[in-house]
This record gives sequence, C-alpha cells and structure tokens, in this order.
Amino acid sequence: MTKTYGVISDLHGVDIRVVPPAIGILKHEGIDALVLNGDLIGERSGLDPADYFAALLEIVGNCGLETYVLMGSHEEVGLCEPILDYFTSKHGNIVNTLRQRKMETPDHHLVFLPGSDWRSGNAVNRGYALDHQNQTGVYSTEAGLIYVVNINDLRQLITDPEKTLVFSHVPRKFANPETCVDMAEFWEARQQFELQGLVCKAGSIFPGPVGSHLAQQGAPIKFKRENRGNKFLAEVFEQTGIRKNITGHFHESAGRTHDEEGKTVEEGLFVSDLFYNASCLDRLMVGMVSVDGTKAAYENINLQEYFR
Repeated sequence: MTKTYGVISDLHGVDIRVVPPAIGILKHEGIDALVLNGDLIGERSGLDPADYFAALLEIVGNCGLETYVLMGSHEEVGLCEPILDYFTSKHGNIVNTLRQRKMETPDHHLVFLPGSDWRSGNAVNRGYALDHQNQTGVYSTEAGLIYVVNINDLRQLITDPEKTLVFSHVPRKFANPETCVDMAEFWEARQQFELQGLVCKAGSIFPGPVGSHLAQQGAPIKFKRENRGNKFLAEVFEQTGIRKNITGHFHESAGRTHDEEGKTVEEGLFVSDLFYNASCLDRLMVGMVSVDGTKAAYENINLQEYFR
C-alpha cells in the first residue's frame, strides 16, 4: 500500500508563519506523514533559534501528522535536545530520529541518518556530526556537547535494501554536477587571509552571498561548482545496496531527482532508483515522496505558486 511523506528542510531565513500553510498544502496534496530533514532552527529568520525551533515543533505537533525530525548542519545539541525532548513528550506524533533510527512497515522500511559532515557557526563544535570513524554517541568538547552519528551504522540498520528508503540531510557523493542532488556552488579560499578581523585558512568554504561579498572586498577566493556529497556515504550505499535516498543540504540542487547513474527521473514515476533533494524551504520548495514496496516516486511543490 502506498504511503506518502512530505519533506521540509533548510528553513534558514524563513518566516515561521510560512510553515503552517506549507504543511497545509502538503496535507491537501495527500501526504500521510511528514519529515523535517535538517536545518530547522531559522538562524537567519530574525527569531532566537531556540524560540524558532520550539515554534516549529509546536506547529508540527498540532498538525496531527506523524512527524520525523532529523538534525542537519546548523542545529546545536545543547539547544535542540531539551526542546525536542519536551515536544516529543507533549505531542505523540513527533519522533526524534536520533532515538528511533529505523521504522518498519510490512510494505517498506525507513532508515534515518541525522547530522552533517559540514556544520556552520556554533554547530561546528556543538552540533550533530556525521562521521565515518568515531562511534555514534554524545561527546564532550571544550565548546560543549557534540553528537556523532557514524555512517557505518547503516550496515546494521539496513536489512532489506530494496524496501529501504534512507532519509539524510546530507546526500552521498555523485560525479555529475549537471544533474545530481549534491551539486553545490560556493567560494573557496586559495590561501590563508585576514579581512576585517576575520582569519580564514586556505581551503575554507563560503556560501554564495558571503563569498561574493568577500570577493568584492578583495579576498583571495575562487568560485567553484561541483559535487560535494559524502564519499563515505556513497561507499556504504553501494556496499549495502541502497538506491533510494531523500536529502536536502545543497540549496542549488533542491528539486533535483535522479537514478544511481545520474539520469533524471520523471516526476510521478515509481522507480527502484530514487535520489531526491526534496526541499529548500528557504527557496519556498518542498517535496513529496510516495513509497510502494520496493519502488518510490516524487513530486516537487513550488510554494511560490501559492504565495503570490
């Protein structure tokens, strides 16, 4: 029996008042459950991140949908875990995917891989780290707590790869920037430099607007456009046979979908290979993925068509 999941991620500068109508549109389109797939604290929204995250969870708690919450690149452990604990106890429909890493139905399996291999701001030392070396668990650092999620956990979690859909904020690495879900546009420092009190090492990465500003100020940085997915995740996917993965993270690739060879998948077509960058709410884009046994299909929803 087909089950449809709505996907919302990468909220960043989104006004929290956009979220209820976005969920309402997804419900109208027929979703059965909801996945919040990382970058959920609205750090550029103008609200305090704790208040924003709490407001988001109250909204999804009241929406009535089974909702799975994954952490991404901006969340901090000390900020998010107490809030998430409170709302999971208040609303029975909210699931912390750090606590429930797998969900099985007779028809299909969901496996969750929270965290990110790249983290921003305070989350660099206090966030949710996607790793391939350190064991999954909470670690104490001088800056605070960091939650490590090991990619190799997938080897135990995946028991039937053909029936498994993996949700992760970060996609695996691919080879084609023209079609694949992990294409990113960014700026990279060619050498160490200091500008207006900011010291940056060679190889430091800057997102588009920040990099453009630094370049205009004369910083020694260069523009790049390439596949930036996780190569270790690619290895584990290939070894375990995972061919269906729903992601976010790379805003430039939001709405992209393709098979294992990088060929674009037709919207609405049920297929065995589905790699889908489902949402960037910061660009008013959300997505839906429907699962029917060993096959899945997707639908992109551009909210700009509704918010004109």
